[in-house]
Amino acid sequence: MLPGIGPAPGRVPRLMLWSAADPAEEEALRASLRRWIKARGDRGFDGVADAWGAPADGPARGALVAAGATEALAALDGLRPGALRGAAAGPDPVALLLPGQGAQHPRMAHGLYGVEPVFTEAVDEVLGLLGADGPAARADWLSETPRLPLDDVRRTLPLVFAVDWALGRLLHSWGVRPAVLLGQGIGEQAAAALAEVMRLADAVDVVREQADWLARTPEGGMLAVAAGPDTVRRLLTAGVTVAAVNGPDQTLLAGETRQLADSTRALALAGLTAMKVRAGAAYHSPVVASACRRAAEVYRRIDLRVPAVPLYSATTGGPLPAELAVDPEFWAGQPSRPVRLESALNALFATGPHLCVECGPGQGLNALVRRHPRARGGAVSLLSARPRNAEHDRRSALTAAARLWTAGHEIDLTAVHRLG
Repeated sequence: MLPGIGPAPGRVPRLMLWSAADPAEEEALRASLRRWIKARGDRGFDGVADAWGAPADGPARGALVAAGATEALAALDGLRPGALRGAAAGPDPVALLLPGQGAQHPRMAHGLYGVEPVFTEAVDEVLGLLGADGPAARADWLSETPRLPLDDVRRTLPLVFAVDWALGRLLHSWGVRPAVLLGQGIGEQAAAALAEVMRLADAVDVVREQADWLARTPEGGMLAVAAGPDTVRRLLTAGVTVAAVNGPDQTLLAGETRQLADSTRALALAGLTAMKVRAGAAYHSPVVASACRRAAEVYRRIDLRVPAVPLYSATTGGPLPAELAVDPEFWAGQPSRPVRLESALNALFATGPHLCVECGPGQGLNALVRRHPRARGGAVSLLSARPRNAEHDRRSALTAAARLWTAGHEIDLTAVHRLG
């Protein structure tokens, strides 16, 4: 455990899982657990959690995440969220969703760092591959007052990549094997690394080079508008383009700062509100095309392979063909091309239900999944949308494990219980 980064004072959340042959037996197990917790109270709660043991492999499943007896009893009684129930028959395949720039926030996932060894090692591996900039990136990530703000492209890209990658490795350590990976922005490159399209060292090398070149592009940013792309396009001023279509009425714009201000006024006159996105560059627009051409030189030097796990691309709007997966020009140009996330989700859900697991900071991608008319498999996020402290990060990860278990997926309890 690293100094100053361990568990917050007080109780840490604990995970308890159970299963039974049928709902009636599961209900009896819940009642037994409730009596056991009530008899031992808060002082004996950790002992109950330690002694609860490995669950049987029955189809009726339950799970509980709580930091003490009072919270656990309230959850079991249905007074507070925390106790989950589900059926294990025929679990839906997992689709891993990896967010990109815009999802970052101060100290994202820091509650797992120095506590969960797989996550910590994976983050340290990425930061180590950044070379001389690694220690500064780590310090800014964990600081309340970073020297270089997280919205600066030189911090956003490597740190979001690192968190996405590390959470993917954490899930792998739990025994979760995704059927599909879908990334957005820098998350698409993290997905490619997890799918073994490129070695981690090569992926980090490219991320570092891209961040350096993107930092030199004209000052720009992105806007979110609650309207469809056809409605928005006719109101845009020169130099501003549609950068992403995330849903029927969820459009992102990108451009240089002055042009974005002009478009904001034009949209306001039409009764549309544009909100700034946490982006330090005009991603997914022609403004950054020259930086992408320079980064192409790095991609041409690395070995690109056909993905070991199917990739869906927010750039192509569907499954990523093998010939594009090994095309350096595709990967180099990805930050300058519009994002077609809505189309990618449409293509994914057309193949059947998937349990979507958001594997990165925030819950922005799963918010889109929950609103999607064809999403039937549910959505799980490893991190909270608004984490309050380090304990909250651990609780969010344990709750994700509970959701996976009650959805019918097998998880490695030894690995999960490192968190509680």
